[in-house]
Amino acid sequence: MLHSDLSFEEIDPHECYLRGVLRLIGHLELHVAEYVITAPVVRREKYRYHLQTAAGQLVGRWDNVAHHPTVSTFPHHRHDDQGNPHASPAMSIPAVLEAVLPFIPS
Repeated sequence: MLHSDLSFEEIDPHECYLRGVLRLIGHLELHVAEYVITAPVVRREKYRYHLQTAAGQLVGRWDNVAHHPTVSTFPHHRHDDQGNPHASPAMSIPAVLEAVLPFIPS
């Protein structure tokens, strides 16, 4: 990772919103957004991780917006570089960082 610009907003003692951009090697940007409830257990209620080039071209996106009910992992899914939905497990920042590794040039 080359640079990060993340913000944390506490909504109340058990709710928060995390968002920002991680600038990665290879002129890639990972835009992250998570709405998290932390008690009584941690739940990632809403998330979106959008990988794009610095010029704004979509590389991939992972989210849990309930707009693709035919995907087997509904509501969790991934969009390819054409925006087509595919099955995906529930994601988190560590999981999506693992998922974007193949897109980063060595």
